Amino acid sequence: FCLSTMMNGDGEKLSSLRLRWAVLSMNCAAIIGVYYSFDIPSALHEQLKDYLATTNGNVDDKNYAMKFNLLYSVYSVPNIILPFFSGTVIDSLGAHYSALIFVSLLFIGQSIFASGVQTKNYNIMLLGRLFYGFGGSSAFVANNTLNSIWFQGKELALAFGINLAVGRMGTVANNWISPTIANSISTPLAFWFGACMNFVSVTAVCVIIYFTIIGKRWFHDNNINSVNNIDGQNNERSLTSPLLEDWQEGGNTSSDDTLDGGCVRTEEGNIREMGPKSLLQVQGENKNADNQNEQQHSAGNIEDYEEVETPSNINQSKFSIMFWILCIQCAVVYACIIPFNNILSGLLLERNYFKSPPSTCMLTIPDQCTSGSLAPSAGNPSIDESGNTCPLSTNVQPILPTSIHVKAVDGFDHKSYEFENLTSNDVDCSDEFWSKACTKDYCAAQQRATETGGRVMSIPYILSAILSPFIGYAIDRIGYRANCLCLAPALLMIVHLVFALTDSSPVIPLVGQGLAYALYAAVVW
Repeated sequence: FCLSTMMNGDGEKLSSLRLRWAVLSMNCAAIIGVYYSFDIPSALHEQLKDYLATTNGNVDDKNYAMKFNLLYSVYSVPNIILPFFSGTVIDSLGAHYSALIFVSLLFIGQSIFASGVQTKNYNIMLLGRLFYGFGGSSAFVANNTLNSIWFQGKELALAFGINLAVGRMGTVANNWISPTIANSISTPLAFWFGACMNFVSVTAVCVIIYFTIIGKRWFHDNNINSVNNIDGQNNERSLTSPLLEDWQEGGNTSSDDTLDGGCVRTEEGNIREMGPKSLLQVQGENKNADNQNEQQHSAGNIEDYEEVETPSNINQSKFSIMFWILCIQCAVVYACIIPFNNILSGLLLERNYFKSPPSTCMLTIPDQCTSGSLAPSAGNPSIDESGNTCPLSTNVQPILPTSIHVKAVDGFDHKSYEFENLTSNDVDCSDEFWSKACTKDYCAAQQRATETGGRVMSIPYILSAILSPFIGYAIDRIGYRANCLCLAPALLMIVHLVFALTDSSPVIPLVGQGLAYALYAAVVW
């Protein structure tokens, strides 16, 4: 935005205010709650399955995967359409007020979803995720717009990197905290804690609104005429220019001619704003500046500057092919990351940390409990067909009884437990009958596996959180954005091939995913 260049000494843009760091801290506090609550279903894949399996038997292995993924599909549907309109809302109401609307929708949606989990009502859960979707991606748009308003020029990528890093720490916290709450207290409480995190986001945005009022008042008190950018009406820079900024072609526009915020000084010393035009186009226009008398203005007079198109009046047909290529690539790359992370917890359990036992192993007494107060006093170990003890590793599920018939028991969730063909779907480890009395070994192994899986699936987010600020800072200095946009998808392709074709430890490929994610996010945003 050229306003800072057009103004004289006292007229500094918002990014020169020290208040911008307070805004960034509140913006980070707002986004961390969004990241935390969004992925709670993923972190509690098995716990949610066990909890809902007791709902009249309508959740089992055959339909749980579909119902679980539908929670994310319902969230995604409104976000296919709403981002096209959220920009208009932000332009009209301002980024700060728009952010409050969006995070409030997230809080309402998460509260409805937690209520659905509490009552084991799947339809209410879907309704909650739908409301959450109404605020989801739009909240990220408002969050990025606030960063663009308060951080321009050399600090913008750094601000985005810090914001992304702190936000991803919300996902890391979720992967560690949610399984612990669900295993030690209850599954519904883990979702209610997510609603509390969303309330923190609402509070943080309210503080941002207060800071915005202070910023406006400061400019008003100092007799500064216009700070339109504070309401989110930020002018669009060229997409080609940032991607190719590490390469310059000879011409009349030197590095000294390009000013902060996408402005170019013409040969006559005039300052022009680079609307949605490429840097090379502006260079060509500067060569013909002598023949364009209508574009000559006196430096220092704000009213004489060329009017440029803002995002609110840019027609989609004017977007260059570069824009649409980036859109397609962004959709493909995030399709390799976000849906994969949604089911990663279940994948890690099935593939690495809670694998199915060998079919040749069975219990010594198949219709008796395996471990706990109701198990046979002599134990009930698993044996193979030859009668030898099965050497099950810590990453393999303990064998479950084939059937259970226990009647008239007190102190548990149900009066009787009768299962002619017992499966893992029937075992609810939040019920002390299973976790302490009958299948204590199975529930302990599941708890250990889910918590280990949550920590391992945090690897990409931890790397992204740590590396994003440094990568953003480096890209601000050295460029090569186009090269990075090619490298990140290549890394993701290798990651998915390793998961698909090998049964090796997931740590190394997840490190690769974290590097790719941090690199791509720092460049494209």
